Amino acid sequence: MLEFHGSCHCGNLEIDYRSTAAAEDSAVRACQCSFCRKHDARAVSDPAGSIAITVHDPDLLQRYRFGFGATDFLICRRCGVYVSAYMPDGKDAYANAMVNALDDRRRFPPPGPVALDGEDEAHKRQRRRENWTPAKLHIGNR
Repeated sequence: MLEFHGSCHCGNLEIDYRSTAAAEDSAVRACQCSFCRKHDARAVSDPAGSIAITVHDPDLLQRYRFGFGATDFLICRRCGVYVSAYMPDGKDAYANAMVNALDDRRRFPPPGPVALDGEDEAHKRQRRRENWTPAKLHIGNR
């Protein structure tokens, strides 16, 4: 497993992404929805990997939801950086990592556009279960 660490600009939200793929070999995606385009989001995930997201000050975590409301888009309220899309799924959860928040972001290739318009909630959830990374969200205080 290869490990990639990152955080928001102020360090309140940290992300540790473990993947079987090297940064240079990763399939980086650029979702074409208006939220992702406004954030210039470059997402990466690996179903065989893991993601650990640590929130040091929970008061500074913004969980933004839109569309079906099935996913938390994790944004730092202090510095405004979007670090991950996180989908709770019963006792499990799945997420992706925003390449722009990773320390080694320059090593990842340019993203390929992905248009997911027209997906219903059931298909969206199933696609994420199959393609996103198993994740854990750790919330605590500094």
